[in-house]
Amino acid sequence: MSDNSQKALEAKNKGNSAFSAKNYQEAIQHFTDAIQLDPTNHILFSNRSASYNALNQFDKALEDANSTITLKPDWSKGYLRQANALFGQSKLEEAEEACNKGLSYEPDNAQLKSLQQDITGANSMSNPFTPASINTLKTNPKTKDFFSQPDYLMKIADLSSNPKNLTKYMDDPRITKSLGVILGFDLDSFGQQPPQQPTPTPQQQYKPQPTPTPQPPKPTPQPVKKETPPPPPKTDAEKQRDLGNQAYKEKKFEEAIKHYDQALELDPNDILAMNNKVAVYLEQQNFAEAESSAKKALAKADEIRADYRIKSKVYTRLGNVYLKQDRVADAYKAYSSAILEDKNPETSANMKKIEKIKKEHDDKAYINPELSLVAKNQGIEHFKKGEFPEAIKSFEEAIRRNPQDHTIYSNRSATYAKLCEYPLASKDADKCIELDPKFIKGYIRKGNALFAMREYQKALEAFDQGLRIDENNQELLDLSRKTVFALNKSQNEMTDEERLEQASKDPEISAILQDPVMNQILKDMSSNPSAAQNHLKNPVIAEKFKKLVRAGVVKLG
Repeated sequence: MSDNSQKALEAKNKGNSAFSAKNYQEAIQHFTDAIQLDPTNHILFSNRSASYNALNQFDKALEDANSTITLKPDWSKGYLRQANALFGQSKLEEAEEACNKGLSYEPDNAQLKSLQQDITGANSMSNPFTPASINTLKTNPKTKDFFSQPDYLMKIADLSSNPKNLTKYMDDPRITKSLGVILGFDLDSFGQQPPQQPTPTPQQQYKPQPTPTPQPPKPTPQPVKKETPPPPPKTDAEKQRDLGNQAYKEKKFEEAIKHYDQALELDPNDILAMNNKVAVYLEQQNFAEAESSAKKALAKADEIRADYRIKSKVYTRLGNVYLKQDRVADAYKAYSSAILEDKNPETSANMKKIEKIKKEHDDKAYINPELSLVAKNQGIEHFKKGEFPEAIKSFEEAIRRNPQDHTIYSNRSATYAKLCEYPLASKDADKCIELDPKFIKGYIRKGNALFAMREYQKALEAFDQGLRIDENNQELLDLSRKTVFALNKSQNEMTDEERLEQASKDPEISAILQDPVMNQILKDMSSNPSAAQNHLKNPVIAEKFKKLVRAGVVKLG
């Protein structure tokens, strides 16, 4: 590790400690020192952004979040930092966009999902004049006529982007009525006083009242059952549409098309009939007609200012048409439009599905073994020069370009080890072994990382796995001997109780010790050493016994 990289790591660790202690200003100073030493490390900008955010310095938090994304655009935490800063600035729409972007890279990120819920809640309270609300006003009998009045349109447009101006327009009865429609109650009745009763004169006040004559009790009236009014009779167009739906269910597609066409002859504005035709064409694999019909339905919906929920249905079906043709980018746009029109469980599920498909599609399209080799060689050059953070970035690019090349994971594992990021080094070694179980370097990388973490037992197992593939590999033999020596030295420095306690922390050793069969075998060996030879003929027992010996639980001799 270069001198600058080592100093940057030390400053980063100090910053993390200060942040944990809620000394945010001190944390910012440490992260700033680290950034000056390692200006291409995205994690440093992310950590400083979180510190600024904790101090409500949202402008600076956003600046660092943007730097994080620039350095590593596929890292979900960068978008979390960006969304937090934008949320702090009350830029709710931009914050939600940042959340969506982050979730496209990591759909199950709990922090992003939680923040997205907070943003949605704040958004609904901050501005009643959303696009969906304005669509409601366009179709409501009380307010739809206002949209032919230019000054009203100007005020609504202003309120949509500047909800704080609402008080400026509250003297306009049209705005009052519009707000009442959105909120679901009549604001016109607010402020009206109940009719005043005339004040009685003193004579009226003190006039003695005659004693009332007792009246016979009135019979309790029986509640009148209100009959639910019958639904309005269906129009001829609706009847034809229903016949089309029935034919569709019976897979009589040509008959369904005829009924939908008849419905449209009777009512050219029947968007649902148009949308149902799209479903029929989709079943028939007639994608050209399906796409054309969906676009005509959307054009008609815009023309007649159809209900936003109906438009959402058409966009959803258009997305289905595109997805059937593997036109992922077009499907993404259609589903995005659907959820903008009407966010409901169906559109949300479709959006989640298409985001996952789009990521897989984009990742697949990004694969290029030739460019991967270029990035890999760049990483090797950085490694040779001791430029380990730069090497990591090159290897990350190489993996994105060719995620099946096991040697890149091996190279990145070695680089993480140079940065003392041993858990990450071990993880990359595991991936390398998964892709090519016969690649000896994978076991060497894994064992070395575990050795550095003082996980001597597990390191020895990694070296043993490699020796099963190449029993004469000198590097593995040397590393295995070195690990046995370190393991014995570590165990000799502990008491029996400490050794047993240390071994019990290993889940595998703990499971062996709790195995009643293994316990009985150990008792047999203790009381009758000659029985050990028979027990150890069983390879499973022999392997477990060897692990107990290496862990120091069982002593030989």
